[in-house]
Amino acid sequence: LDLVCDVVIPLDEDLRISCKDSRFPAMVMMPGKDVEGLSLTGFMPSMEDRAAFEKCAAAEETEPRAIHIKLRDGLGNLIPVELFCVRMQPFLGKAHLIGIREFTDCMPIPECKRF
Repeated sequence: LDLVCDVVIPLDEDLRISCKDSRFPAMVMMPGKDVEGLSLTGFMPSMEDRAAFEKCAAAEETEPRAIHIKLRDGLGNLIPVELFCVRMQPFLGKAHLIGIREFTDCMPIPECKRF
């Protein structure tokens, strides 16, 4: 997940962030904030996104699954992300590994040609 994701965070059985990490708070415009113990679904303003994530996390398969959702950052902006969910055998309080990658489905702005 580290190769394709901007952030990788472990979640416990209750889908709460189970480690201190600086990359996720930076991604959601909350640098320096301790997010350990917060529910990841709390960053999902859409009930449809929450339901999709909870369904993905509840799957029994151990293969990674991916969904496209939006997270709300600390400034109220919506961040479109691709979220990868990997179910783990619970050990040390970690039940899932979540990879998050910002994405956009629009074409990049073409480079300006100088005359």
